[in-house]
Amino acid sequence: MTTFSPILLLWYVFPIIVLFASVFLVSALSLNKKFQLKGPDVAVPFLWFGMHQLSQAAFSLSILPYLIISILFLGILLVVFQAYYYGEITYKRFFKMFWRLTFLFTMLTYGLLIIMDIVLYL
Repeated sequence: MTTFSPILLLWYVFPIIVLFASVFLVSALSLNKKFQLKGPDVAVPFLWFGMHQLSQAAFSLSILPYLIISILFLGILLVVFQAYYYGEITYKRFFKMFWRLTFLFTMLTYGLLIIMDIVLYL
């Protein structure tokens, strides 16, 4: 059982801070024009770090290995989907779709981790 601390509160709002910072960073450095990057593309590694820290603080174990295995499974499913739907696998389309789906999966998992921690705290 975890006890509430200001550090946990920081990890609860961390995704919002990271998203605003990454959108600002992408627009300030013109990464969207040079490399066609968006804010969520830059935010994914920081969210992984936040998930690791939150799971360490809340549950005293890291969820990161399970997240990586899940993301690899997502990549396999995406390859099968693209091969079936498009009839071919284009690397550019695959990596762009994979990275954006990784962001969505990471945000969903981060939100579930926060909800689980709050429920267990109550």
